[in-house]
Amino acid sequence: MAQETDSTVTRDDEKSANATPRLAVFRARARRVLPWLAPTVIALAVLIPAWLDARLGDQGLVRSGFSVLGTTARAKSAKDLTLEIAGRAAELERRRLAVRLLDKRLELDPKALSLRIDPKASAERVLQAGADGGFVARVVGFWKRRWRTVEVPLVASVARPALEEALLGFEAATLKDRPFSGGIELTPAGPKAVPPRGGRIIDRTSAEASVLAAFVSAVPREITLPVVTIPAPLPPSAAEEVAARARTLLARPLTLRSTDPPANVLLGPTDLGPVLETERDGSRLRLRFKPDGLARLLEPTRRGLEREPVNAKFVVDAKGAITIEPSRPGLRIDLEQVDEALFLAAESPEKSASLPLVHGPLPALDTARAATLGVKGLVSSFTTRHPCCERRVDNIHRIADILDGTVVEPGQTVSVNQLVGPRTVKNGFVLAPTIEEREIVDSIGGGISQFATTFFNALFHGGYDIVERQPHTFWFPRYPMGHEATLSWPKPDIIFRNDTAAGLLIKTHYTGTTITVKLYGDNGGRKVAASVSGRKDVVEAPLEIVPNPKLPADEEKVKEPGSVGWSVIVSRILTEPDGTKKEERRKVTYRPRPRRIEVHPCRIPKGEKGYTGEQCPEPKDVEEAAPEP
Repeated sequence: MAQETDSTVTRDDEKSANATPRLAVFRARARRVLPWLAPTVIALAVLIPAWLDARLGDQGLVRSGFSVLGTTARAKSAKDLTLEIAGRAAELERRRLAVRLLDKRLELDPKALSLRIDPKASAERVLQAGADGGFVARVVGFWKRRWRTVEVPLVASVARPALEEALLGFEAATLKDRPFSGGIELTPAGPKAVPPRGGRIIDRTSAEASVLAAFVSAVPREITLPVVTIPAPLPPSAAEEVAARARTLLARPLTLRSTDPPANVLLGPTDLGPVLETERDGSRLRLRFKPDGLARLLEPTRRGLEREPVNAKFVVDAKGAITIEPSRPGLRIDLEQVDEALFLAAESPEKSASLPLVHGPLPALDTARAATLGVKGLVSSFTTRHPCCERRVDNIHRIADILDGTVVEPGQTVSVNQLVGPRTVKNGFVLAPTIEEREIVDSIGGGISQFATTFFNALFHGGYDIVERQPHTFWFPRYPMGHEATLSWPKPDIIFRNDTAAGLLIKTHYTGTTITVKLYGDNGGRKVAASVSGRKDVVEAPLEIVPNPKLPADEEKVKEPGSVGWSVIVSRILTEPDGTKKEERRKVTYRPRPRRIEVHPCRIPKGEKGYTGEQCPEPKDVEEAAPEP
């Protein structure tokens, strides 16, 4: 037994002896690894959140730590962010901005500055935020934003000219010591130089940035416009130079002359001095005249000298021969050149110069163009008659006068309403009966459908392309059945196309009882054959009962006799010189006119308009029975 015990102890000692080297190895490795373990854990703790945040950007989502309009934007897509910004943009583009300049409180109107916020570009800016720089910069940026959220400004703009105008207005109202470029002062001794000086202005660069940032701020806030002091913009010699030139200019009266047409404009120092001013031109001052003031001085001359352009005019004599009256361009005084002309006059020994004239504007139809239009002779003519001296006759004559002499170019499509314009008293029209919603009422320009029918028939029988026309709702015996048209503003209209190679000249003529339209041109020998079918689809006149409590129960009164309605087929066959034929067919429908009778309300049946339920009195016997004896 003792021997076995010794043997066991020996084996334990061997195990202990073997374990000691392994533990030593482990301890040695631990001593080498432990110094690196803590930094590795820390590095992973720093890098993994930043990497996960970077993954948001790779997925098209906003990284952590960014906000827009005071609201966190983390993990939002471009689409969601665009919609969110767009929802706020309309509100921001209306919100007025409070600004302070020195001790004065002012306002900027975003509408006047044309403030525009771009939701899509703003969303893209937020998505790109945090993506710049290398890996280290992105990690550092991520952890900075963990402590402080970064507000991303919206992409916005204002119209710089409008902002500049607003800032200039603020300066004029608030800053009394603004810079001055120099100028002149009129004194009894002559023009005197006023030297340039420095002063204070609003710092434009800082102001624009502050204004834009405030406009798109989530919370309304007041900003202070920064002011800077600048030196005199020009040297003193700049004012001396313009003062010397002004003295030369105002030394004696000046004359501007024209020989064709003859004109003579005399302007003295007392005329020119008050309209003289200076303006900065780069590094110098320039003397000039105020445009409005100079225009006022020249107004009497302009009234007698200037003229409007005159179009070439086709004249048709009694035998139908056509000649062309030449066109003439307009004539204007070139106000922009009058300045220079006056300076030339002041420096000349005679103190005079040419009055600057310009031939323009040019006529819409000049002589050369008119000669190429090929208006050879009469193509078609149509006349309708009407009673004398009605109010509508004035309107017929007025529209005829407006269209008389109109020239339609080859291939041109024309609207009669566009040529004539709205029917107004100012345009020469009067109140007269017309059809509106199937009722005859008075309106300005009423009755011109007489002219419309005449004009339509001239186009129709001339073979021209009629693009649009509308017949009357009811038939009037004074018009040819199926061959008539109505006209009102803005609809219905007559629209036609000159589908010939020649120009189309419209000539009108009227008497107290007739209106005639003649079309001159050259339709190339096109022939027109027209026909109208008999009446079809006849519709009886409906009965309309009108209550009249003043009528006896056993009487009725015919207010309007009414008429039947029907349809006709209008045909036009166009035959070209080569024998080619084209047939046009159109159905024209006239509505029936209701027969209107007035009756006592007691006779109106139940369910009809005007029914009251009142019972009609029983009829009395004509004679009472004689009493029995």
